[in-house]
Formats: sequence, C-alpha cells, structure tokens
Amino acid sequence: MIIWLTSYPKSGNTWVRAFLGNYLSSNLENPIDNIGRIKSFPKKKQFENIVEEEILKKDGLEIFKYFIEAQKKINENNKSHLIKTHNFYGSVKKSEFSNKENTAGFIYIVRDPRSVAVSYAYHEDISFNKSIEQMFNENRIAINDKFYYEARSSWKGHLLSWLGSPYPKLLIKYEDLKKNPFYNFKLILEFINRFLDKKIDINSQKIENIIKISSFDSLSKLENDIGFKEKLGKSNFFRKGDVDEWKNALSKNMIKTIEEKFYQEMKELNYIN
Repeated sequence: MIIWLTSYPKSGNTWVRAFLGNYLSSNLENPIDNIGRIKSFPKKKQFENIVEEEILKKDGLEIFKYFIEAQKKINENNKSHLIKTHNFYGSVKKSEFSNKENTAGFIYIVRDPRSVAVSYAYHEDISFNKSIEQMFNENRIAINDKFYYEARSSWKGHLLSWLGSPYPKLLIKYEDLKKNPFYNFKLILEFINRFLDKKIDINSQKIENIIKISSFDSLSKLENDIGFKEKLGKSNFFRKGDVDEWKNALSKNMIKTIEEKFYQEMKELNYIN
C-alpha cells in the first residue's frame, strides 16, 4: 500500500523526502542522493507495459486513466511504499487519482501560499505575477518525463482535495517544521509506523543527527558542490527556504490578492487573523 507524501509544489515536500531518505538509508555519504529513495508519481517507469507512449503523445490527459493500474503495479509486492506526488486528489477524465485498495494514508505538507508564490517563481524562473496566476489555476497541469501529466489544481483546490479524501492523514505545516523539526519529523515517523508491520526504529539521537544532515544549509551546500537533478530554473532548488521572504518580495497588491483568494483556508491554518 502507498503512503503518499503530498503537497503543492515548493511547500517542503523535498525536505521531508530528504529527512526520510536519509533516516531510512544505511549510506549517508551523499545525503542529497538519498532524496531519490522516495520516488515520485507519476513517472514513466511506473507505466511500462501499462500504456503505450504513442497514446500519450496524442493526448497527454489519457495518462489519468491508468493511474490506479500503475499503483496496482507498485503494490504487487504487498509492501508499504512511501511515494511523493504533487497531484491533487480528484478525478480527471472520470478517472480517480487513487482508491482504498492502493492508498493507506498520506502526509500533507502545507506552506503559506505567499511563500509558495515567491519560491515557485524562483524555481521556474518566472515572474511573481505568473507564479500567483498559476497558483489560482484550477486546471493547472505539469508534465513529468515529457508525456506523464500531473494535475495540480490551484493551491486551494489541491489542499482541499487531499484533506477531503477518505484516508488517514497527517497535516504538517512547513512553518512548524522550520520552528520545531524534531517534534514534527518524529510525528511523521510515528504516522508512517501505523502502516508498517516492521516498524521504523524511532531514535531521538538519530532524528537529531539526520535533521542536521538534511538541513537546508547542508543540502544547499551539496547542491552547490555536486548539483541537484530536480533544479529547473537559474536559482538553486535549495535557495533560501525562509518563512517570511514574501513580506519583502511581493507587492502589497500581490499579497492582498493571495489573501483574498485563499482567505478561508489561510485563516484556518493561522496564516492570517
């Protein structure tokens, strides 16, 4: 069964993957490489012998019809799988993202949308206005491996789709991770253990060590030294990771627009009063 690590882009998902990838690895020589231990969905390899790529070349949206079949393939070995996705939880072309036969639960990492707007603009090398426009787009689609579409929806649509899904969940705020990484990473490990027959050994000293190894500064230095394959734009993937950068980066009008659009959700998450 799959335990999803899900979030809107640039919300801290990769940091959680870094922690878990390193915590579960016996080789800590290159912590940035261990991020790849937590695979992403959808990716080309997961659809081999399931759908012909020629079909996707004609209509990329066809991929959504095969999501559940691809997840069945992942689950064939009857093991638990930690998998990252930015896909919203809903249906495209009348095909659901997942079902109870393939999903055990999920960890949702949420981040202040004002911060997401800034971080994503640097990640994609686009303007802040363009980044905000994409966050408002209910029909937002991204593409992996050329032909493997991912439906992201808006920041609000993504959040509500997952929180409204019928699975055990753990909601983690990026800002809380920054404030108290030990407490929140321990929560994540305890949540994952709910679904495992062979439990992860939760060791306080090990958590502290892995937090240091997987820290933003550590990963940023490694990215400068050896690179990181998930980098897209000119800026580093691990660029700043600040909580309040938006205060100086966005105009008052941009901030107002985001707060008005996502008022209810931001209020419930204590991002605004």
